Amino acid sequence: MIDSKRFTLFVRDLAFRGSLYAIANYRIHSPISLEAEENWRFWTDKQSFYAKWLARNTPPKSIGQQYLDFMLGQDHSQGIESHYDISNDFYSLFLDTKYRFYTCAEFNNDEQTLEEAQENKANYLLKLLNLNGNEKVLDLGCGWGAMLKFLRDSGHQGELTGFTLSKEQLGYIQEELNFNVFLVDFITEPFEDAPYDRIISIGSLEHVKPQEIKHIHQKIYDSLAPGGLAVHQFFSLTKESYSAFMVPMQLFFPGSVLVPHAVHTEAAQNAGFKIIHDSIHDYKPTLRAWYERLAKNKDKAIDLVGLEIFNRYMTFFPVAWLFFKWGESNLHRMVMKKR
Repeated sequence: MIDSKRFTLFVRDLAFRGSLYAIANYRIHSPISLEAEENWRFWTDKQSFYAKWLARNTPPKSIGQQYLDFMLGQDHSQGIESHYDISNDFYSLFLDTKYRFYTCAEFNNDEQTLEEAQENKANYLLKLLNLNGNEKVLDLGCGWGAMLKFLRDSGHQGELTGFTLSKEQLGYIQEELNFNVFLVDFITEPFEDAPYDRIISIGSLEHVKPQEIKHIHQKIYDSLAPGGLAVHQFFSLTKESYSAFMVPMQLFFPGSVLVPHAVHTEAAQNAGFKIIHDSIHDYKPTLRAWYERLAKNKDKAIDLVGLEIFNRYMTFFPVAWLFFKWGESNLHRMVMKKR
């Protein structure tokens, strides 16, 4: 029997949010848990030309941009809290067990575990940071303190500080890791105790709104000591400034909208940075690994956060996989040096 309320929502979403949003939201609100194999194949099997065209061209740009502009009007904390302040125990069901990185890992081969791949990523970033062991480091959007912990485990003796907007993450770090971490909106609030020798961000520039890109790169530049480095891992759009994919992404990261990569590089250079490294990496294996772990822990996840949130993340990971598979975005690791 068709659920009339759910079907009505689907029709409305189809008209005003586009096919990808409508289908994703319909599946999220399924009255039963999404079946792992069927759901992954539904999203990632080869799509027809017509399905791709609909996904990329609906809703019409004028309607989609109006909706995104509305979503961008909310405070940064609202979007962050809606995604991250669910349950630390829920995230532990699918993140790596040692560090809890919720960012793209580096799988060197198909046999590596998520734990190994996340340490590969951390080692890659450690080399980009070019530390001698005593630098003062600031981590913007530090998550569950993964990179701070990795730096400490690697023997770094310098001051380590982190900013987060998630109360759940802050509580975890204070209770489990004992780092100098503050509940700070790094986009709008000043960087206390600047200058820093290194500023790193892993998966947080995605939450900077388009109109704030110029400001944040200038702010990071001004907060670095002379010769200091900014090291970023983030994903950005590959082409035009508007992507229809940003509309369904509001289901998962409300208020976050990406910009083309060239916007970041131009803003960084205009701030005074010299870009000395920019490499592209594959996010898809990490998304698949998280998906498989969450699917294996279905019962625990539903007990912790309920059916709808479980289905939301089971939808989020393959939709994000498709986002990268279709070349809408690339994951970059960049090093910017203060002149």
